[in-house]
Amino acid sequence: MKLQELKAIAYELAGVNNTKQLKAKIQEIKTLDMRLKTSFKKTIAILQKLQSEFDEWLKNPPKEYKDIFSEITEASQKYDQKSAEMKNLAQEVLSIANDLEELAKECQDEADQMKQEVEITRRISKQARLN
Repeated sequence: MKLQELKAIAYELAGVNNTKQLKAKIQEIKTLDMRLKTSFKKTIAILQKLQSEFDEWLKNPPKEYKDIFSEITEASQKYDQKSAEMKNLAQEVLSIANDLEELAKECQDEADQMKQEVEITRRISKQARLN
């Protein structure tokens, strides 16, 4: 495997973009010469080991963490529920606003029509007085 491919794998596993970030994230590789393939192979092995250990820890975390994870899950579910409720409320508000806008337009049309009728009535009244 080429050095560039090894770098890409290591960066992806560590979630970083360069060697400086990689060394800052993993103490065990600070002394390695990252210009060499062997250094990146060791880094990948370390990252895979760390990921494996973390996956194993996730399968059976201490009770205090299980409780925290449970609370996080519960909070996340409540958030999702409230978020869905808010979306529904937002749609209702938007629908009401559209209805009000339509009603306002209808009222404005009626007001304009009444103004025209008043103006016509004034003209007729004025014409009748002149005759």
